[in-house]
Amino acid sequence: MKEHNYPKVLEYMMGRKNFDQVKFKLVIINDQDDVKRAFATNLRVTEDNAKILFQEYGKRWGIETSYRVKQDFKARTTSKKYVVRLFYFMYPSRLYNLWVLANILVGLAILKFIPKEPFITAKMFGVMLYTFCSLIDPGGG
Repeated sequence: MKEHNYPKVLEYMMGRKNFDQVKFKLVIINDQDDVKRAFATNLRVTEDNAKILFQEYGKRWGIETSYRVKQDFKARTTSKKYVVRLFYFMYPSRLYNLWVLANILVGLAILKFIPKEPFITAKMFGVMLYTFCSLIDPGGG
């Protein structure tokens, strides 16, 4: 990265030669804070539109994070029954949506705006939900 002027778009090849190589573009730019950043893409990108594409990629980080966080809510089963598998998909999806809603509501109530990053972590939300359910049904039955 130190060897190039910015922005710079480089053709890049990854993998073993003549076997399973993947070709893509490595884009190197300076962000708004003059910090060097790099990202890989298979889109048509030039040095003229590299910064715009970097800003658009920045909007995806929330999506990528949501896929990673959703794993915290995921239940696992080896059942072959459709109803069980559907429940194991739908229940965590509802918990995830409830977590997102809780972050929005807490952000609005405390911060007076919707935070870009979750105010409540997924783990903290799970603990609070478990505690709340224990208060409702202390016997666990």
